[in-house]
Amino acid sequence: MRIFLFFTGLLFYVTASGQKQLSGYVYSAKDSTALEAVSIYFDGTTIGTITNQNGHYSIPVQEGIKSPLVLTMMGYSPVYINNYLNTDGKMPPVYLEEMTEQLDQVFLETDPWTRERKLKVFMLEFLGHSQEALKCKIRNPEVLKLHYSPSQLKLTAWANEPLIIENKYLGYTVNYTLNDFHVNYEKSLNAGMQFVNMVYYEGFSFYQELKKKTRKKYFKNREKSYSGSTLHFMRSLAQKKLHENGFRIFYDKFEAPPYLHFEFRKVQDKTYVKLLVEKLSILYDNDEQSAIQTNQPFMIDAFGNHTPPSAIIMGGAMSTRRFAFMLPLDYKLLPE
Repeated sequence: MRIFLFFTGLLFYVTASGQKQLSGYVYSAKDSTALEAVSIYFDGTTIGTITNQNGHYSIPVQEGIKSPLVLTMMGYSPVYINNYLNTDGKMPPVYLEEMTEQLDQVFLETDPWTRERKLKVFMLEFLGHSQEALKCKIRNPEVLKLHYSPSQLKLTAWANEPLIIENKYLGYTVNYTLNDFHVNYEKSLNAGMQFVNMVYYEGFSFYQELKKKTRKKYFKNREKSYSGSTLHFMRSLAQKKLHENGFRIFYDKFEAPPYLHFEFRKVQDKTYVKLLVEKLSILYDNDEQSAIQTNQPFMIDAFGNHTPPSAIIMGGAMSTRRFAFMLPLDYKLLPE
């Protein structure tokens, strides 16, 4: 059974090579006191900072980026800012609301699965089934809420605070705000067994180096993870460098000119793409086979990020690269 994977639906690319800075202050909405140690970062990247004792922060930003600016602190509801480019670099003050205890979702049917079983499935489908995934650990699994619906054949997961993920394969610690996660199953008509049909997850993430000095093995593993990934493919597609970067395109079992079945429209640093056929196969390095399907046109920005993420279904090798292989969105855009 092929697994189709959607992922990281709220992520965009950013690089800090520009000169512009965003600066501002963060306060408590309750009493307007300055909040120290608020985490501030561009979603999906390694670019972040914290507020000082006066609630002040300053963070570099390149003109034209689209990544949400995330402000988060334990005990407070996170804030996401998208229109910061309309400012002159001086951000209006942000007031964080104290987080109220959220009630769990209400379900109308009994969940027959134990938490142990649901947690095991979550770890496998979120982190991955690979040996690399065994080097990833969620430090706070207790914050996860899990529910299996037997009528919908669907496992759902959510959390009221960020997951802290330690990736000893790529050398990152990742704070991941899980906005949505579900696994859809289908039953075999003959044996009556359940098989995974689709995995979907999306959220906000901030990457930090696991060690003060990045080990050589991490650099090697990151390059290996990037090669043939969805990010690698999207950057190559937008730059029309598929062949140069080791990608071959096949349609209906036959190799096709790489861009024959795509329609492109370039607007400044964005590439709008429409897939003209139902499905294409992708062969990377004459070894790894993947597939791409779309349900609507999509956009690839200057750094290789595609949106909307739900427009694309990746199958095959690319779909099996779960969170254990996920790199920051500014990978290869900033010196390591």
